[in-house]
Amino acid sequence: MELGICEYAYLPLRAGMSHRSEMVSQVLFGEVFEIVARHSDWTKIRLLHDNYSGWIETVTVSPYFGESLDASYVMNRYVVCDSPTMLIKNEKLQMFIPKGSLLPESAFVDRSFNIGANNYYILSDLSERGGMDVRSRIIADAENLIETPYLWGGRSQWGIDCSGFVQLVYRMSGLLMPRDASEQVKEGKTMSFVMEAKPGDLAFFDNDEGNIVHVGIVYSPTEIIHASKKVRIDRIDHNGIYNDELKKYTHKLRTMKNVIGG
Repeated sequence: MELGICEYAYLPLRAGMSHRSEMVSQVLFGEVFEIVARHSDWTKIRLLHDNYSGWIETVTVSPYFGESLDASYVMNRYVVCDSPTMLIKNEKLQMFIPKGSLLPESAFVDRSFNIGANNYYILSDLSERGGMDVRSRIIADAENLIETPYLWGGRSQWGIDCSGFVQLVYRMSGLLMPRDASEQVKEGKTMSFVMEAKPGDLAFFDNDEGNIVHVGIVYSPTEIIHASKKVRIDRIDHNGIYNDELKKYTHKLRTMKNVIGG
């Protein structure tokens, strides 16, 4: 298996071999991927952590020379949870990387690491992730993303979609989730009533055809935090999400899932 690693803050992952092609997701700094096919200008990749596939520009591909990997690679890395996080590349290039980026565990102690021939030094402080239970940490990380603009295919604080929001927030608490809401809904234990849900649980919403089209994180017994136009908190009940500004329901509730346990 030929592997690559992202050395950019993020890379657009596109459905086809064109800048005009839909951005279906993003590849964040430090994420490793399998190289599936190569063309002169575009390379098809498969992300190891969620098996998501798409195309990135060939010029952006950095070869990965580390050990043989699978999705557990994410769990063996330090997940960046602070914003902004600044790196210096090769003692001259300053760059910021988003929340959810992956660094070697040693970077937390040494403040420096190498990717191939490139050296990185971490200028920002990196937070330890102790002192909170998982549910409290999920809510705190979700709150820190409030007002993040909506971006189809986005996975960072610079622009995010609903399932990217869930995937990012859960990753920062050490929980791996699929990329799309239609796959995330297959995880965890189904709850029968809204009032069973606890902060940090997930709520899923469908369209008239019954397809899952939206997901959010339960914030309180009557509130949900989700990415719709922006990351925001709205009311939720057994019917769905009620937007006070629009004075109407915007999403129809399908099911609630407990992925965390407890």
